[in-house]
Amino acid sequence: MTFGMVVRLPVNGAFGTDEDFDLRTRLEHDLDAALLARAAGECGRGATDAGFINIPLESITAPDAALIVVKDVLARHGLLPRVTIVLESPDEDDPDDTLRRVLWPLQPSPADAA
Repeated sequence: MTFGMVVRLPVNGAFGTDEDFDLRTRLEHDLDAALLARAAGECGRGATDAGFINIPLESITAPDAALIVVKDVLARHGLLPRVTIVLESPDEDDPDDTLRRVLWPLQPSPADAA
């Protein structure tokens, strides 16, 4: 089974600045190179809209391994505290639906809240 991930990063304004665009381009390149080097997936073409950069990561077969690679790239850019990383997986009950789960930042489990 293959999964997708989305790296989501807030930007300035609805569509970001020229610097935000340059950052998105660098991240796409660096994420793609790092994922391909580890055979952990690949980076799709990102978009900036509604105040966020969204970078899709595709062909993920081992989400835990890919998450380590992605977090390493984001940490090197000093962005880890600002991003959200979402795992997308097919819904086995409804093939037309996609399940989404936040992998980063870490979310407390319901048992931890009790």
